[in-house]
Amino acid sequence: MIPPGYPAPARPSVVRPLWSLAGPAFSAVLAAALLMAPIGPLVSAIKRDLGLSTSAMTVTVVAQYVAATLALVAPGYLLGRRWPTATAVPALVLLIIGSVVSAFTPGAALLAVGRVIVGLGAGTVVGVALALSGQLGRWRSRAQLVLGLALGAALLLGPVASGMLAQAMSWRTVFLVDVPVAMVALAGTVASGIAMWVVRPSPPRPATAPATTTPLPGGTWLGGPGH
Repeated sequence: MIPPGYPAPARPSVVRPLWSLAGPAFSAVLAAALLMAPIGPLVSAIKRDLGLSTSAMTVTVVAQYVAATLALVAPGYLLGRRWPTATAVPALVLLIIGSVVSAFTPGAALLAVGRVIVGLGAGTVVGVALALSGQLGRWRSRAQLVLGLALGAALLLGPVASGMLAQAMSWRTVFLVDVPVAMVALAGTVASGIAMWVVRPSPPRPATAPATTTPLPGGTWLGGPGH
């Protein structure tokens, strides 16, 4: 309890270890790659296999994912500042489920559902990664720069990797490959979350008021040292 007249101590800012960013950052890079993956050979393969027009393909595969992703970046950021592991783990589970649904879909309707599920998970993990990158103390600026470069590289390389897989195997393989990658990110996120819980610092002690003294007649003081 803080005595009247004394200001309340400022709440200390959260500083997390650099390694806490590894799992969520890897997840965010995967999410960025998935954003640009449906470009080029992958689009042509899906259109041919499912009999979709260009407009239907855009709505089913691209627009659904983008809308779901953008909708959850901000909530993922806000929740990730307080509970990064508890926020990122369910999001990665959604990403895995959505990828499996997208890979084994028999038609356009279920493919759209899978892309929405993937987008919800992807947007959340991007928000968590952005939140953690701002809580790394002296590493914050460099971590944000590296994260930004990695996301940009994923946006550029996503169509290349997906196109190569679609031509070498099938478009369903592109979505299936996301599953083990997301599972690696999930394992890293869980491990870093456990480590953060183990090494978390003890809460600061509350501020105490200085001792007061009361003069009595005859020069005697109460409340001072020795009393």
